[in-house]
Amino acid sequence: MRSARRSSRAINATEVPHDDPVVHKLLEGAFLARLAYIGLDGRPKVVPIWYAYLNGEFIMVTGPKADKVSAIEANGAVALTIDSDQPPYNVLLVDGDATVEKTEGMADEYPAIVERYLAGAAEQYLAGMRKRVREQRRIRVVPRSWRVLDFVKRYPKSLR
Repeated sequence: MRSARRSSRAINATEVPHDDPVVHKLLEGAFLARLAYIGLDGRPKVVPIWYAYLNGEFIMVTGPKADKVSAIEANGAVALTIDSDQPPYNVLLVDGDATVEKTEGMADEYPAIVERYLAGAAEQYLAGMRKRVREQRRIRVVPRSWRVLDFVKRYPKSLR
């Protein structure tokens, strides 16, 4: 039975395989990413965050005072997981390098990200944000490696 299961080993590549049906589903759906980073106290942290996948990079937008901003500026090593919420679970695990960029006003990508997650409620939310946002921080994650799990053909090592 083991030979019938595909490996879920990490693949070193700069771009995740958007043509893989599991990856496509996760990148196109409104699934939260969970961004893991090393806090300034040296301890691991993880936060749920909206994202977009553009030109081979994961783009996230946050406020300038968020703890993750200063932590990622100090150490850009991050990990992401994006997973479905119904069994059989689909999972995309990414190891990457992050940078933080200051934006004046709202980040260009932010309205499309909000629309993806809030759909019909996006415009009302953005109207309120446009009044308040003077600057944001764009977190750009370039993948170093990735792994896909679907719990049908691709399993974690612990289940093989």
